[in-house]
Amino acid sequence: MPLQLTPLVAVGVLCFLLVWIAIGAWVKFDAHARGSDHPGFWGVLAPVSGIVLAYYLLWWRRGRSRRYPPSRWERATAIAVVAGLGGLVVGSLVSAPDPASQLTVWPVAFVGCLPVAYWVVRRRFGASGSEYAGR
Repeated sequence: MPLQLTPLVAVGVLCFLLVWIAIGAWVKFDAHARGSDHPGFWGVLAPVSGIVLAYYLLWWRRGRSRRYPPSRWERATAIAVVAGLGGLVVGSLVSAPDPASQLTVWPVAFVGCLPVAYWVVRRRFGASGSEYAGR
């Protein structure tokens, strides 16, 4: 059965694209803050390849401290990423197992996860300042 493009499914696809772009933007901002010579490389390849994203998060990023605190844009992209991934998990748990149902539930779950994502990002990028090499 082919996927029917209803307005709700189109909103789900746009939400998916937003989160996908936000992952690349957040990785680029973070790589730049950690002194990467090629943050655009990380920003383009991380959302395309889960292996590159896992390598960045688990290996490359771990060994380098930030040179400056996160900007407003970096926090906003991190909130979108956390809410998007949380919404994906919640949407897959409460919807039917077909793609159309998941794409219609995911935007609602994304919006529902935004306050939690804001809280998580706020706690993670807190004002302690102890992890920045420039201070």
